[in-house]
Amino acid sequence: MRAIVLDYEHRSLLKRDVPVPAPLGDGEVLFRIEEVGVCGTDRELASFRFGYPPAGRSFLVLGHEAVGTVLETGRGVRSLQPGDLVVPMIRRGCRPPCSCCARSRADLCTTGNYRERGIFGVDGYFIEMAVDSEEDLVRVPPALAAIAVLAEPLSVVEKAMASAFRYRQEPPSTALVLGAGPIGLLATLALLGRGLTVLVHSLEPADHPRARLVEQAGARYVPELGGVRADLVLEATGSPQAAFAAIGCLGPLGVCGLLGAAVGTGQVSFRDLVVGNRVVFGSVNASPESFQSAVEQLARFDRTVVDKLIHRAPFEHFAASIAGPPSETAKVVHVIH
Repeated sequence: MRAIVLDYEHRSLLKRDVPVPAPLGDGEVLFRIEEVGVCGTDRELASFRFGYPPAGRSFLVLGHEAVGTVLETGRGVRSLQPGDLVVPMIRRGCRPPCSCCARSRADLCTTGNYRERGIFGVDGYFIEMAVDSEEDLVRVPPALAAIAVLAEPLSVVEKAMASAFRYRQEPPSTALVLGAGPIGLLATLALLGRGLTVLVHSLEPADHPRARLVEQAGARYVPELGGVRADLVLEATGSPQAAFAAIGCLGPLGVCGLLGAAVGTGQVSFRDLVVGNRVVFGSVNASPESFQSAVEQLARFDRTVVDKLIHRAPFEHFAASIAGPPSETAKVVHVIH
């Protein structure tokens, strides 16, 4: 089978042939990969900043945003059948399991010994076929086939939003999203769908395609943050400077979720956090419930907007999307079959 891999021995991104999957276990599912999305994590992996291959191997198959079609199921599989459209979850719990992994919340793993498909120690989905356990697959309605590849990044948003609404002491009415990449745009749509007034700030100029998409969706694009205050703030940039700015935009009782910021230095007024009853939290990965919520939200989104998030590319164009500069389109999706 064709696969796109990171070769850790030679520090290179390349296409190579890999064996077809082994025979299925009782609870396993074989599925054909239809599409795989590329994100900033894949580009960082290709820079060898983090990630590692499976034990005893020098290469890792990339890809953690995928949608596929079930080809075959093990004898013990009950919820899926051949022909079903599925989206795989990414994180695999630690072994022996911590209390969170034991209750199917590997996204909250307390040991740090989890693995992630296409990132940490387990092959991903930039490949022709894959095998997963039934419990790691989420069925998707056929009507969502063209946008189902967005379920994984949206699941990250859904988990963070559930936390933000839970931490907020009063119902929110305004939200600020920092970043107009895939996560930021999906967060914008999800917040609008919940009836909030949404502002989006990013580095793109106001006439950039992503900024125009923000406005088309019904949010307001703000090139400057001066004076902006919001009940909920979501940082989706990967920038520590943006994270500090996000905290500074919180109104009273404000809640700020950090989704991508890395190590950075800056100043935060702890007094303002304390006096204003403000909350700052981090969130990563997603629970099974968040994946299911993402599928449900995708069905509600305005397709005239969502379809514009995706730019499809052939399998062979992997180097441009992973090692090249980011696309003006929010999400590059490679067609596998």
